[in-house]
Order: sequence, then C-alpha cells, then structure tokens
Amino acid sequence: MIEEIKKRLASLNPARLEIIDDSHMHHGHAGNSGGGHFTIIIKSDLLAKQNRIQSHRQIYGLLDDLIPQKIHALQIKIEI
Repeated sequence: MIEEIKKRLASLNPARLEIIDDSHMHHGHAGNSGGGHFTIIIKSDLLAKQNRIQSHRQIYGLLDDLIPQKIHALQIKIEI
C-alpha cells in the first residue's frame, strides 16, 4: 500500500515524501474497517502555494478510491 500511495502522490513532485504505516498501533480498534492507518510527511512546492485545507483536499483527492477499504485513516504533515 505504501508504494501505491507514493505512486499517486508523485504527481505533486515532492522534494520529500515519507509514508509510515501506523496500522499496528490501531489493531482491533472499534470502527476499523480493515484499512490501514498511515502518516504522510510531504514537502512539495505545489502544496506550499496552497493553504492547509486545499493541500489536504488535493492529497485526499489522489487517494479517494482507496478510502475506506484500503486506507482507514490518514495523518498528513506538510513541510514548508
């Protein structure tokens, strides 16, 4: 799943992209549909030109069809 996320976010031309699978920390939580929990740390000039809401919308838009089946939760950290 990490490689799929990286592939999709490549269109943002990130100078830095780190994806951490945090699923092991959430195993067995109520409401978890089986999808993974991920932290995305990204630095991109394209995102730096947007406010936080716009940046998050763009990232979610690239991953939309993976939510909630393959991705249950995302934590997004945008570096400037």
